[in-house]
Amino acid sequence: MLHSLRWLLAAPLVLALVGCEALGNLNLYSDEELEPLSAQAYTDAVKQHGEVTSGRDYEMVQRVARKIAAAADESFPWEAKLLKADDTPNAFCLPNGRIAIYTGILPVTQNEDGLAAVMGHEVAHAVLRHGGKRMTQGLLTNVASAAIDAGLGVAEMEEGTRGLVMGVIGAGAQYGVLLPYSRDHESEADELGLRFAVRAGYDPNEAPKLWERMAKLGAGGTPEWMSTHPDPLARAEALRQMIPQVVEQEKTWRPKANTQR
Repeated sequence: MLHSLRWLLAAPLVLALVGCEALGNLNLYSDEELEPLSAQAYTDAVKQHGEVTSGRDYEMVQRVARKIAAAADESFPWEAKLLKADDTPNAFCLPNGRIAIYTGILPVTQNEDGLAAVMGHEVAHAVLRHGGKRMTQGLLTNVASAAIDAGLGVAEMEEGTRGLVMGVIGAGAQYGVLLPYSRDHESEADELGLRFAVRAGYDPNEAPKLWERMAKLGAGGTPEWMSTHPDPLARAEALRQMIPQVVEQEKTWRPKANTQR
């Protein structure tokens, strides 16, 4: 309670001291504070959709997750699940490295390199702490006032509040449209995710191809889950232009930490 009151009192002052651009990078939440929210959101997603635990697609998800996690060079307790949701072309990575791939996105990724592009992007959100930054934005603008205390038990929240909190930390298709990542966050994740894919040995040219296929999903009207994201064709072109430089820069990359736990 004291934690909540402290930030409620501090919010007006912080807003006065930082501009809109700076606010987008402000993070008042530690990995430890976000851990219970991340764990609960992961549990909820598995309960809702069910988990695929064997087969070629499962093995591919696990293989790509291991490589992308190593490329991210972040000491998270990494975990990856393939969720049974054939009508949901989406994926997410929660704070502290909990990855979920929906079966509905596999026809769009088409191959392992395409999956690496998706997973690299989602993992980049976690590595860049976009969940905590978005929680901070919600706190300081009263959009997510119910989630002021990051240690609050999600399981005990009312359904509406629970959905809002899950959306704030980026829990994917069900809640992600409530408080979507900003366009700046998406662009940051596009670039860093591309770097992760390159480091992991995947073909970076699949990233722009992936977003071109995403654009085709919007024929006749953009899908709701994509409506808050930057234009997919613009993303594809931006990725295509940055590939040569990223590939050249990542030739000298070496891991700094043991990311496998």
